[in-house]
Amino acid sequence: MKVIKTGLIYIFAIALAVAIVMFVNFANRYQLNPKEVYKVYLDGKVLGNINDKEELEEYINDEQKELKEKYMVDKVYIPTGVDIQKCTTYEKEVLTAKQVHNLIKEEKPFTIKGYKITIKPNNDDEEKIIINVLDKDMFDRALKSVVEAFISKEQIKNYENNTQPEIKDTGSIIEDIYIDQDITIKQGYISTDEQIFTDEKLLTKYLLFGNLQEDQYYTVKEGDTIDSIAYDHKLATAEFLVVNPEFTSANNLLSVGQQVKVGLISPIVDVVVESHTVLDQESQYKTTTEYDSSMSAGIQKVEVEGQNGLDRLTTKLKTINGETTNVVIVSKEVITPAVDKVVKVGTKINGGTATAPIMSGTWAWPTISQYYISSYFGYRWGKIHEALDIAGSGEGSPIFAAGSGVVVASLNKGSLGNYVTIEHGNGYYTLYAHLHSRTVQVGQTVEKGQQIGTMGHTGFATGTHVHFGLYKNGLPYRDGIPLDPLILYR
Repeated sequence: MKVIKTGLIYIFAIALAVAIVMFVNFANRYQLNPKEVYKVYLDGKVLGNINDKEELEEYINDEQKELKEKYMVDKVYIPTGVDIQKCTTYEKEVLTAKQVHNLIKEEKPFTIKGYKITIKPNNDDEEKIIINVLDKDMFDRALKSVVEAFISKEQIKNYENNTQPEIKDTGSIIEDIYIDQDITIKQGYISTDEQIFTDEKLLTKYLLFGNLQEDQYYTVKEGDTIDSIAYDHKLATAEFLVVNPEFTSANNLLSVGQQVKVGLISPIVDVVVESHTVLDQESQYKTTTEYDSSMSAGIQKVEVEGQNGLDRLTTKLKTINGETTNVVIVSKEVITPAVDKVVKVGTKINGGTATAPIMSGTWAWPTISQYYISSYFGYRWGKIHEALDIAGSGEGSPIFAAGSGVVVASLNKGSLGNYVTIEHGNGYYTLYAHLHSRTVQVGQTVEKGQQIGTMGHTGFATGTHVHFGLYKNGLPYRDGIPLDPLILYR
């Protein structure tokens, strides 16, 4: 029993000593009376306590001279994720403003006050774009400069002041101008490790080109034209004129040694212009073929030369960043009627008469006579547009085979939507895409001018039109060589 008692005494003594040590530590760390302090959190983690919140904020602002000079601001603020809460505590340890500043500086960048601009794309698959600026008015000016890249200042001024000149013979009246994205502007604190625009020209460039890469230049050589330079650098002529606003038309003269910009534009916003436009457009003549058994096979004779006519179209046009996306032809007036071309083709061979060839060398226009070419063969947004986009005839209007041949594709697939491909012989193929409906099947033989479908906007189409392509020595978008379909009618 003596041993047990002695052991208990020792245990009690040790416990008492531990308690005394713990009490001393507690007394050193905590005060007997509670104290009001500010607890500093960084992303939810406690950094420590400070006596004065304003002292910390002033210290941060005083220390960030470089940031204030860089952004030309009067004040720098705490980083995002830093939270300072007033509380009552028994803790004795309090950090200085300098200590907390140094802890924060190692973890996160400081912030400045500005505007966060969010541009929501129309396509749900695309991510929204965030632009940070210090001056909201600067963004408005940059956005106006982008609009002026596609519409002249004079046109905008006349539209805003309701002083647009009346249309006498041909011309255009703007009915609406707008940006086709939701744009929200919110004032707040912007982290200094983000892109913050302080230069209006740089912001305009970003809105127009979609990046901040250095400008690309080309030195004009003898024989160059605006059209040729644009094509060689994968630009549409209209895009070249946007990049080089000092030129007003593709017919402007160039000087050998002159430098021009050839960067690809990729606007972040869509500048939409809706207009009432009256224009004159050539109407393609039709070609009729007469087969003559008294003439030797392979012999062709033009009986009547064809001549294009001239139509005056009254239209409602919608363009997005200078590209026509929707056309409604209100009326058509024939100024000069087209003269049809008549070609006589021989079918006589030794011992009999040959059948008419699949491809006779003459072609039919693929739409009714009321049409508008909304986009030509050539580069568009850095990619080759391998067709003519023919619009204006309306949803469900007939689409015709440009030449006699055999249908080798008739299906609904991918970006082309409903489409038909016809093989015409001699290595030629034609493509008719974005159709509302198809009226022919694979393997079917069709005659020139026969209806093969109706105009629509299936697949990836910005508006109702037919995507009319011509290919040589292979199928469209495979091994075929794309050609300008207009060569068929020259």
